[in-house]
Amino acid sequence: MTCQFGEFIHTTDGKEELVCRLTKSLYGLKQAPRQWYKKFDGFMQGNGYFRCNANHCCYFKKVKSSFIILLLYVDDMLVAGADVEEINNLKKQLSSEFEMKDLGAAKQILGMRISRNEQKGTLKLSQAELSKEQSPKTKVEKDFMAKVSYASAIGSLMYAMTCTRPDISHAVGVVSRYMSNPGKPHWEAVKWILRYLRGTTEKCLTFRRDELKLEGYVDSDFAGEVDHRRSTTGYVFTMASTAISWMS
Repeated sequence: MTCQFGEFIHTTDGKEELVCRLTKSLYGLKQAPRQWYKKFDGFMQGNGYFRCNANHCCYFKKVKSSFIILLLYVDDMLVAGADVEEINNLKKQLSSEFEMKDLGAAKQILGMRISRNEQKGTLKLSQAELSKEQSPKTKVEKDFMAKVSYASAIGSLMYAMTCTRPDISHAVGVVSRYMSNPGKPHWEAVKWILRYLRGTTEKCLTFRRDELKLEGYVDSDFAGEVDHRRSTTGYVFTMASTAISWMS
């Protein structure tokens, strides 16, 4: 990958000070992530894949009557499709251009566990391990959690909420309002959410072989926020009767 613009780095060799001019992109530079994405994007589109307009890290290609879909998160990839031969062809193309490791059928990505049951026709997404990590049991774990800041605890809860736990959306939304100046009652509320997650680690999103029908539901309370009497809106969108997007 060529460097986007002239870049210099300062180094020392004994007593002599040197300035080196880079002729290609280097890991750790501020423009390196952008250069990596441009390289990958050019490769995918050059091999007949289209970039999704709604998400530029999603690529797709129609093969016969089905699609091959690739999702990119930094340098982690998830490939899905009905044609196994085409999936293997894509893997060969990727490995010929980039150094990569094929992990086989996806079992986990970004902290989310993927479970399939072909007989029942289900696919489940869960974050049981994350919920267990958030809920200390031993003295060592409790001592560590005592040093975690309020904002860090909320950030961890938000990740679970965003990925697989729509049931905690409203509770996390409420406690996140007090990150600038949290008090003891707010910490107690966070602990109750953590206890709830600990007791419901196996709750997950379950996708079934159902009609791919998109549905949306939205509602609002009336002046439910006690400090300023503001209203809170909540919505959920489902595909094949399973939640895919939500907020409260």
